[in-house]
Order: sequence, then C-alpha cells, then structure tokens
Amino acid sequence: MKKFILAAFSMAALTYGNQVHAQKGFSLNIKGTPQFSFLQNKNDNDNSSLEKKGTFNAAFGIGAAYNFNNYSGVGLDVLYSLQGQRYKANGVETNQKLNYIKIPVYYTFNTDASKPVSFIAKVGPQLSLLTDAKLTNKDGDQIGGSRKDAYESATFGGVVGAGVQFRLNQSLFLTTNARFDYDFTNAENEDYPSYVTGREKTHNMTTGLEIGLKYLLR
Repeated sequence: MKKFILAAFSMAALTYGNQVHAQKGFSLNIKGTPQFSFLQNKNDNDNSSLEKKGTFNAAFGIGAAYNFNNYSGVGLDVLYSLQGQRYKANGVETNQKLNYIKIPVYYTFNTDASKPVSFIAKVGPQLSLLTDAKLTNKDGDQIGGSRKDAYESATFGGVVGAGVQFRLNQSLFLTTNARFDYDFTNAENEDYPSYVTGREKTHNMTTGLEIGLKYLLR
C-alpha cells in the first residue's frame, strides 16, 4: 500500500511538473495572416478627390520563440508580407503594391498553457525590408516599371497582438492572434526625383488575423 501511495504521489508530482514547465523552452511555428493594409498619409487623407479603398492582402512565414518560464518569453518571426494601398481618383482605380520581408522581435505572454485554451499576447519592434514595389490598374496589370526607388528600402515600426491558443497535444498548439503593426518611419523615399517637397510622411499599417501552428521542442 505504501508503495502504491508513493508511486501515485510520484506520478502526480511528475504530471504537475510537466504542466508547470509545459511552455518553458524553445518553440517553432508557422503562420499566415489574412490582412488589410494601408498607406497612411495626411495629405492623401485630406485630398477630397482621392478615395482610398480597402486593400486586402496576406502575410505568411515562420518563427521561433523561447519561454523563460511557463508564462513569458521572447520571439522572432520572418514574414513575407503583401501590402500597399488601393486608390480611386477621377473614376480610375489603381493599386500601389508593396512587398516586404518583415522581422518582428517581441516579448510574449501566455496564461496556463497546460489548459485546453489559453490567452496569448505579444508586443515589440519590427524591421521591414522592401522587396518589390509596383503600381497596377484595377485588373492587376502593371503600370510603368518598378517603383522600388520611390520607396525606402527599410522601415522601422512596432507590432502588437493578442488572442488565444488551443492545445492540440503536449507539444502542438493552434494559435490565433489579432495582429496590428505600424511603421514609425517614412515608407516613401524623400530623395526620389518626383517626391513632393513638404509632403507629410507615409506610414505602412496592417491589421489582420494571424493563424499558426506552434511546436514545443522537448
């Protein structure tokens, strides 16, 4: 009987220890984000003859994180993001497309990951590297050549997200986050020949639902 009680106590202690440390250590993840993107500029917003249209795009990529304990840690993602802004002026619709490799570094927080559903949140800085820029018409046909020179090759901003994760098994989680990012620096190149002197800064902004799979390395 004593051996049985001791064995049961040891099993309970081991189970408790596994739950406490369920989230501690390294994890890898893949993710995709249906998102709306914007080019925020005060001059464009105040221009009554220029209509800004809803611009739906997506981002996807991979990431890694390290939790110091069961509740907090740090993470880094590498994402490929399709973004930009659709415009309509004088009945003509155009789409300024901008593609970036985005590298957010963030602090993470989660509630008890041993439960079937737990809360997750993240916040941190983000570097965006421009890979392509082009202007297209309503049908998606490119207008003119590349417009990469009209935009900065790198921008800096921040990212914040919050949502829930679903525990599929001891090592695998389905994660869902409402994600928002905003660039503090100007997306447009002020040294570009046709840049309008005195124009307000243009800021990239995206908001969307990030969905991913996270695997804990044991």
